[in-house]
Amino acid sequence: MAEKQVKTKIKKKHWAQIIAPKLFENMVLGESHITEKDQMLNKSITANLMVLTDDPRKQGYSVRFDVKEVKDGKAYTQVVGIEMTLSAVKRLVRRGRDKVDDSFILRIGGGRLVRIKPVVVTNTKASKAAQTEIRLLVRKKLREMYAKMRFEDIVRDIIELKVQRMLKDLCSKTHPARSVDIREITIISKDRKMTEEMETLLEQEAAEEDARRATLASAAAAASVGEETVAAAPRSRKPRKKELAPQEIEEAEEAGKSRADVGPEEPGV
Repeated sequence: MAEKQVKTKIKKKHWAQIIAPKLFENMVLGESHITEKDQMLNKSITANLMVLTDDPRKQGYSVRFDVKEVKDGKAYTQVVGIEMTLSAVKRLVRRGRDKVDDSFILRIGGGRLVRIKPVVVTNTKASKAAQTEIRLLVRKKLREMYAKMRFEDIVRDIIELKVQRMLKDLCSKTHPARSVDIREITIISKDRKMTEEMETLLEQEAAEEDARRATLASAAAAASVGEETVAAAPRSRKPRKKELAPQEIEEAEEAGKSRADVGPEEPGV
């Protein structure tokens, strides 16, 4: 009897580029060898921030991406987290300082939940009461700031060190702070995929936030223009007294003497 020949179906593989989001100018993060596009969905990739920004000063951070869509042979990603490397955190701590850590969950624009881990390093030893107050101040401020912000905008502020500077000034009012950093911020797993309701709410909140920022910017510009106008306005000067010529002085003195000789006028005359 002739043996049956079993044919093995060979799947052809191809290379798919992994593309970063607009925040990092859609740069190519790498390539993956896949047979079907579904193999790339929800896969994660981590890249050092120094490579993404071409700035050696940013090597203390790593950014995590998730593949959200595969189209035309390319895998498009979204940012789902940013965290400091362990070596960068260790370099912050020195003798005679305190490291104030915290970890909590907050809600950002679109109703997504994120876990955030700020770290504050004090300039000198801080009391337990001061450390507790610093944690509460940071929590309150971040909840207010991020309530209507997109996650990419939050990550941009962290990369540009805007939030770190603002928190440092805030914490220094309680106890002198040497540095403030966001050790980690990550979207909770169940909220990484945006639903239609989330996208609608995010667009609405983002529009409101943009309008609020525009109003504040215009008010600040108007205030600065007003200050410049006040500064440029000439100061009012008192009119100088007219100086009399010597002849006029003599005539005035003679007139005064003649009035004194005559005496005051009687009423009714």
